[in-house]
Amino acid sequence: MHLSRPWRGGGVDRAAETLRAVRSQTATEGDAMIRKLSMLLFLCLLTAGCARDLTGREVRDLTLLPQNPKAYLAPERAEWPLVSAAEQEALAAAFLKNHFAAWESAAPLETTKNPFWALDWIGKHPAFAENLRPLDPARRDALIQQAARDAYPSCDRRGISLRRLDVRALPTRSPLFNDPRKAGEGFPFDNLQHGVIPAGVPLRVTHLSIDGAWAFIETALLYGWVPVADLAWVDEDFMAAYKTGRYFAVTGDETAVVDEAGIYRFTIGTGALLPLLDSDGDGYRVLIPIADRKQQALVEKGLIAGDRGGIFPLAFTAAQVAELAGKMMGQPYGWGDGYAGRDCSGTLRDLFAPFGLWLPRNSSRQAAVGRVVPLAELPPREREARLLAEGVPFATLVHLPGHILLYLGEREGRAAMLHTLWGVRTKDLKGREGRWLVGKTVITTLEPGLEAEGFSLDIGSLLERVDGMNFPLEPAGR
Repeated sequence: MHLSRPWRGGGVDRAAETLRAVRSQTATEGDAMIRKLSMLLFLCLLTAGCARDLTGREVRDLTLLPQNPKAYLAPERAEWPLVSAAEQEALAAAFLKNHFAAWESAAPLETTKNPFWALDWIGKHPAFAENLRPLDPARRDALIQQAARDAYPSCDRRGISLRRLDVRALPTRSPLFNDPRKAGEGFPFDNLQHGVIPAGVPLRVTHLSIDGAWAFIETALLYGWVPVADLAWVDEDFMAAYKTGRYFAVTGDETAVVDEAGIYRFTIGTGALLPLLDSDGDGYRVLIPIADRKQQALVEKGLIAGDRGGIFPLAFTAAQVAELAGKMMGQPYGWGDGYAGRDCSGTLRDLFAPFGLWLPRNSSRQAAVGRVVPLAELPPREREARLLAEGVPFATLVHLPGHILLYLGEREGRAAMLHTLWGVRTKDLKGREGRWLVGKTVITTLEPGLEAEGFSLDIGSLLERVDGMNFPLEPAGR
């Protein structure tokens, strides 16, 4: 050890000098260590103060896991029916009963639980308009007046959709958001977007806006406001002709439908159903609704290419589900199926509809279909272990608050999940929440984005929020 100054005479003096030198150097080394730790802490805090920019980065699961659902098929079981012929027949019959419920049931429909919840929301809580500014009180009052709550139900007429309809919580096309400054509350989460129904869906009109431009429709799937111009009124003759007993299931988005004269009528997508007349091998002849001058529905013959669907219900096998799911991969996220996209529950509903499985509109209700296995009381790893042990690939749904996924099978010891995901939750050291955007239909584990977890950023695990799995093809209580 190098001493800072020379030895002086006498043993005691030399010992004292040595002790002072050791203390001095120890203090110097300690100071240096403190300075290094302080600098490290400063750099960490500086990094935390500026949230890590994940813009443009894909979560690693999207490169590690194949994004083709067929990659998860077990070859020896891929063509096995997921349900028996008798069970699928019963499922399809229940599907059609729901599909036509608006024409057959008394109105208002039992599924219409709270038709004017949005009026309570804008009356009691801040709402933000499309310019991300607070909703102007005059606009709010105009919406309340237009909805004419006290007059509901003001009519009872049967109708049918003429094109794809955004079903709204209030009679307006304009969006309304919660606080857009908070993660998960601005775009694209338009609180007025209930969902979408395609062309050719039976519906019930139970209310009209004050100006007559908007109709409040009710179906077994969802309810809300649509423009009156986008529907037609049906009578007994139309309903009798439209219910052919044989139906065509659409399995391709952006499917253009033309009439026999070659005139374009509307575009339809996966999950839609139309009455079937016949097939000539190259395509299908179906029935489609059009409107006359008085907006009464007329039955017209339409043509659809042979590769855009098949006879309802399709063969219910894992291979067929994987084939259809493959067409959905990478499609953009659309809250409430808006912006020509789908959200998590919309994807699963449309995926299973061609097979005759009716799923409700939102994720919490989908999670209650069939046999339900609660998982919330288990530690996260045990939840996944239970899924891997008991889950049926391509036929098991996994739920967490606000989100639902489809289990595809095991991949290198982890559960592979298909879902339409807006983003992965993030939180920095200051507690600020954010989203690592995904914004499309993907295949991931239950912990996408965990590779970005670190001192300055916390990644929200889906697995830690999983609260159950359900088997929609199995009766409840089995």
